[in-house]
Amino acid sequence: MKALTEKIFHYLVLVVITLICVAVMWKLSAKQQVAMKRDGADVRPLALVAAPKAPVAIQPLQVQTCEIANTYAGKIQPWENYQVGFAVGGRVIALGENKAGTPLDEGDRVRASQVLAILDDRVFRAQKSEAAARVEQATSELRRAEQVRKTRPSALTESELERLVTDLALASAQFEIALKNLDDATLKSPVDATIARRMVKSGESVSPNQIVFELVENNDVLLVVNVPESHIRELDERMRIVEQQPPKQDPSRKAAQDSSEEDAIFRAHVHLEGHDRFGNPWPMLAGEVYRIPEVSHARTGLFPLEIRLANRERLLRPGMVATADVVTARLRGYQVPESAVLFRQRSAHLFTVTKEPVQMEMLYWQLGESYVYRAARVSLSRWIDQGEHVFVPAEAVALRSVVVRGHFRLADKQLLRVVNSEDFLPDEVQVNIPTGRVDIASGP
Repeated sequence: MKALTEKIFHYLVLVVITLICVAVMWKLSAKQQVAMKRDGADVRPLALVAAPKAPVAIQPLQVQTCEIANTYAGKIQPWENYQVGFAVGGRVIALGENKAGTPLDEGDRVRASQVLAILDDRVFRAQKSEAAARVEQATSELRRAEQVRKTRPSALTESELERLVTDLALASAQFEIALKNLDDATLKSPVDATIARRMVKSGESVSPNQIVFELVENNDVLLVVNVPESHIRELDERMRIVEQQPPKQDPSRKAAQDSSEEDAIFRAHVHLEGHDRFGNPWPMLAGEVYRIPEVSHARTGLFPLEIRLANRERLLRPGMVATADVVTARLRGYQVPESAVLFRQRSAHLFTVTKEPVQMEMLYWQLGESYVYRAARVSLSRWIDQGEHVFVPAEAVALRSVVVRGHFRLADKQLLRVVNSEDFLPDEVQVNIPTGRVDIASGP
């Protein structure tokens, strides 16, 4: 019994001590809160100019005419292929000569009407002489018959006179054939072209219409790209817009004229695959959409779109691989770097910089008006993804700048410190690079 009483007494003592400790702690906490409230009434909040700011880099934006393009891949093909040969058979006695005076071979450049090859024409010359003699004979006989008929009409019947006229016509036709055969003994180029293949040598015999040379017309070449059927309607609409453009405007309005001339061209920017010896990509080529096919390819189901490329220096060869950015529209808007746009599921937004006036203070003195910069979150209702850039229509939003670095953790209305060069800032913003501080000054 005595042991139980001592145990209960010990528990009661512990409970009393615990309650006393809780009461002391509550009292001390209450006094501390009262002191904090009393001291806080005399503490001034930190000025916005001196408040911590998130470092960002911005890029200025302005409304410009942006090109909306789709990218396709394809191969370069010659403008036209020609397979030429002699219309008559015979033995080749000579080939045409190139600029160096040597016989024509593959890769040589030829002009229109330039001699490619010559056949042994001795037989054709003899046939021409024979046909000419027959024409002379038939002409003489007809002339004598007409004189006889004038003096003695009954001496020559009408049928005999018609026979002589027919003989002259046949002799003239044979003479024309002989002239053509003699002319066909010399093979000439139909156009300015490059020899792709030569299938005959001097001294060889050829048959009529046998292919002797393959020529490619390559002053202009065609880049043929494969377009899916879902893009054909967009390309047709662009072609109609181009065809409806006026031919030329007033020369005094040069800027408007240049813009109109560009609108009147179905432009395609072509990039050749590969790099030069220094690892740089080849220069971009300016092309123009030449033809939109009516039907798709039977095997691939794609539409082979043809893009015309100038090739005066003949640096482009059939078989080269290239990609083309086909301009489907030219619209007024902003070209924003793709990295500056934050995509969230089906929505997108970016951050721009706004300017807010504040009072600059030191201790208890007012030093005048200054400015701070805040982040402004701009939601994009419409945009077009163009790979490295995102096109934003001018009527959808008004922008002067966009945050390109430091924007992934920004919040709306957060204070900012711009860290990039003043060349990239709006007119009213200047940056002091050595100190990293933002010096605020009004624009002109």
